[in-house]
Amino acid sequence: MKEIELRLALIFYGGVSLAIYMHGVSREVLNLVRASAKRSARPNAAIDAPQAPLARSEAEVAYGRLLEAVGRSVEVKVVTDAIAGASAGGVNGIMLARAIAHDLPIDGHRDFWLENADVTRLARKQNGFARYLKSGMSPMLDRVVAAQLKREVDEPETREKLRHFMQSRWFTPPFSGEAFIGWMLDACTGMEDHGPPAGTLIPQGQSLDLFVTITDYTGRRRRIRIDNPAFIEEWDHRKILKFQASHRAAGGLDSEFGSDRVADLVFAARATASFPGAFYPATIAEMDRVLQDRGEEWPNREAFVRDRLDLTGTHRERHCFVDGSVVMNKPFAPVVEAIQHRPASREVARRLVYVDPVPPSQSRSGVSTEELPGFFKVIFASMAHIPRNEPIGDELRDIEARNRRSRWLARTITAADPVVEKAVRRIMPLRMRMKPGAVTRCRKKANEAAHAKAGFAFLNYQALKLHAVAEQLSDLALRLARGQGMDLSETDLAPRIHQQFEAHTNGVLEAPLRPDAAVIGVLRRFDIDYRIRRLRFAVRKLNTYYNAPDPDRPKAEDLDRLKSRIYAQIDSLTIRWSKAFYNGEVAGLAAALVSCGTCDQGTPDASSPTLSAFLDKVGDHMAMEAHDEQVDAFFAQEAAEGLEGAWYRGLIEAYVGYAFYDLVIFPVLQRNDFSEVVETLVDRISPEDCRDLSPNGLGLKGKALNSFGAFFNRSWREHDYLWGRLNAAERLVSILLSASPDIVLPEKEIWEIKRGLFEAILNEDSAHLPAMGAEIEAIRARMSAWDEGATVEEEAPGPFHIGESVV
Repeated sequence: MKEIELRLALIFYGGVSLAIYMHGVSREVLNLVRASAKRSARPNAAIDAPQAPLARSEAEVAYGRLLEAVGRSVEVKVVTDAIAGASAGGVNGIMLARAIAHDLPIDGHRDFWLENADVTRLARKQNGFARYLKSGMSPMLDRVVAAQLKREVDEPETREKLRHFMQSRWFTPPFSGEAFIGWMLDACTGMEDHGPPAGTLIPQGQSLDLFVTITDYTGRRRRIRIDNPAFIEEWDHRKILKFQASHRAAGGLDSEFGSDRVADLVFAARATASFPGAFYPATIAEMDRVLQDRGEEWPNREAFVRDRLDLTGTHRERHCFVDGSVVMNKPFAPVVEAIQHRPASREVARRLVYVDPVPPSQSRSGVSTEELPGFFKVIFASMAHIPRNEPIGDELRDIEARNRRSRWLARTITAADPVVEKAVRRIMPLRMRMKPGAVTRCRKKANEAAHAKAGFAFLNYQALKLHAVAEQLSDLALRLARGQGMDLSETDLAPRIHQQFEAHTNGVLEAPLRPDAAVIGVLRRFDIDYRIRRLRFAVRKLNTYYNAPDPDRPKAEDLDRLKSRIYAQIDSLTIRWSKAFYNGEVAGLAAALVSCGTCDQGTPDASSPTLSAFLDKVGDHMAMEAHDEQVDAFFAQEAAEGLEGAWYRGLIEAYVGYAFYDLVIFPVLQRNDFSEVVETLVDRISPEDCRDLSPNGLGLKGKALNSFGAFFNRSWREHDYLWGRLNAAERLVSILLSASPDIVLPEKEIWEIKRGLFEAILNEDSAHLPAMGAEIEAIRARMSAWDEGATVEEEAPGPFHIGESVV
């Protein structure tokens, strides 16, 4: 049966109290991913399926029924491999990523949001005498509330809490950052109350990336080279914190979401949600105080402060960070970049899903254009409202550009296949099986033939590869030096490395059809990315075997096993770009290289003996010649054990002949883009898109009071949380059904599946949402009416393809 991997990349917007709605969304994403993992863990599934130890919730069982129904025609495996969040979205992204990385529950976070996300608990402790004096102003405050806020505060609870809030300290942040840190620490550690994590929801050989935006209040000075003067300086306030968990192909989980990294994650949550004016800026000193008061440690403190926050010096504890939404409220860019390098175990359906609780049509509904805005309204809009609503058109156009590259890549490979196959078959021996030495010789001959046929185009190809290797080595050196405590804010090593490489290219211009041996030597020693692209191309070839029309095609489990071994080889190559792969001697050389700095006149010294020593040591540690022989042996021997006849021959030819494809594709893509030769479709989750249970539309309570509304009313929090779950369930069903055109379910069955999901959510939460009793009954009555033949007034939109369907 055809198998597809539905890959979700999630983006959570900022939105203050709308975080509660986003928590409901994140719960449903986790339920679907966990249901898929448990289905994949059945006895006849792929060998890389993770084991999920937690008891199944009612909603998870309902998602299992959805996957079972879809599985009658297409087996769909759901994976979340990238998450980005800003402000309130960053907090939810952190919790969801930790849950996926270690298969942990987030059920208990419902109470975290419903109980703690209240202005009376968020508020800092007040001076009693000052509060007493302000209490005499209550009648005037009531009139202000009634006159200025009108219908937004018509409920007694909201009015009372708003009055108390206005009696708090003026001209100082009203909310307690230390209390928020304490709750986040409890929430993160409470995820393991059922026991230590026993698994992961990340498939073997894959990884999960989390990106959290924060704003560096002070900023970091950046030096940019120009013509005259030699350089300029600017201040950069945007910072993106990245956390990753990798389920190694060879086994084991390398995770930055474990219990030893909880303090790192909590600081990221505190910083990204530090709304200006509501909280004091986040500092390391504040985090230290909270941990000390609780008697807890911060195991990774020094590395986090140095490597993630880039802080050095004596005042780093007081360095200030504020809300991530100030500089990036809609963090598309890091996710789009991350998913370009994702391997997949089967055919991929890629979906980028962004959560927007208040789409523009809602958020703009109360804005008047008939009168000039007042003094304070303009200032507030300029500082908060407008930056938080920057358009996403540029990001969506970038996605469409990537889709065009993917379509071009697929067409180019298809068109080149006959020509390359003919050229490779002239090089390959006639015998069906090959020894490792024969694979090595054929691979080198194919490389030489491809370079010779490229003619003058080889010059551009070679220059791009040298430049890419120089950039990678520069980045490696800087990371190694940072680990030695070096300040890297003004360092750029790539020109120095590239200049040294260029010294080896003198003979190429005179003989373009015969590449310089010195250049080939550099690439053979350092060009790891080429090897990764070649292996991923081999994986692409194996992927075509799963659904080949030939009934004698290889067994899926044999293909899975071969791909698992190839991913292990890719993993062993990738780790060579990590600083953990190198010893202290190499790190010391990197620090010495960085300490040399760069010349202010823009003439970097490429002949430095320190640079030569660094490159020699790195090359020795990479040991690429030995690795190439190991990979050749795999394709000669182990591949022959899982494949027979033309299937084996096709895989060997793809591996040996890859140089022909790389000459055409790399100059255009300039990245390792063979992991997913697919297009990215974009989906939105918002109340505006979900009409199954709210045919007339739905407005979130938390959008009131400039998105602080849910902090002032428990019933509003319950409302937004429940509808976050219901909206997400509706949209996730649509996204799953769109994964393949081969998925065809009757409308009646789709409704029965959705109804089962909605009922499961209502059953799980009804006892925890006392204020929602009447609305829950109304929802159930609406579903019963539909069972009797009522129809949906307006269908929720499915995924849209940027540039073709909907913009």
